[in-house]
Parts: sequence; structure tokens; C-alpha cells
Amino acid sequence: MLIPAGCNSGGGSKKEEPDKKSSEIHSGSEMTKAPVVSEPSSGLSVDSVQVLLKGKWLRMDGTYTIEIFSFSAGGKLDAGYFNPNPINVGQSRWLVNEGHILIEIVLRDVNYPGSKYDLVYDKKSDCLAGSYFQAVEGINYDVIFHRVR
Repeated sequence: MLIPAGCNSGGGSKKEEPDKKSSEIHSGSEMTKAPVVSEPSSGLSVDSVQVLLKGKWLRMDGTYTIEIFSFSAGGKLDAGYFNPNPINVGQSRWLVNEGHILIEIVLRDVNYPGSKYDLVYDKKSDCLAGSYFQAVEGINYDVIFHRVR
């Protein structure tokens, strides 16, 4: 499982991919293997996850934004991606695994065929951290999104 670290670090460059390549290749296999779980004992119901994560999230290294509109039972996630104009989201989903909220957003648009984000919510730093797979180049990058206030 990918655990975020350093969400409070400073910004990066303004280009689409950060200069720093991911030291850990994160294929998103956790999303395909892990079951969608709602853990009432941990306080992570669909409603509580929606309260935590609904809204706009800005990537630290540019003007790239994820907007989370809603969460549904069964792992359905309604999200948008902007760079800064809208980029088609082909699929988005969420799950709770071992108390961690995981989000996957797969892009389906010109120059983004199958590019995707695999993110973990870090409650302490209030950020989404993980990896961005740039499908055209076949490279993973570390990314961090902060909530837009």
C-alpha cells in the first residue's frame, strides 16, 4: 500500500509531470485487488468520506485540479480533472483499505489515453498523495494535491 509522506513540502515546477520520478512504481494494483470496504468502526462511512474529500484539490506543481463531486457505496466516485481546462475522466473510484482512503482516477482524452492517478488521503496533512501514471510516456511520478480553500 502506498502511504503518503511529506504532504507539507513546497511546490514544484509548472509542467505536467514533476521533475522527480517516482522511486516506487505504483501500478494501482491495490485498487484492482482490494475490496471496497466501509469500516464503520473506523468512522469511514460513505458519508464521512464524502465530508472529508468533497471539493477541489490543486496539484502542488502546477494548475492541475481534481474536483471531487460525490462518493457512492460500492466504490463509485464522481470526479473531474482540469489542466486547467476539463480533461475527460473515464473512470474514478474509491475504497477504504486498512483504514486508508484510496482514490483512483483514470483519464480518457487526447494526450491522456489511460493516464491515471492513484492517491491516498493523508488526514493529518489534509492532502491527497500518490502517483500519476503518464501513459503516453509510460512513466510514474510522485504527486501531491492540496485542498483549495
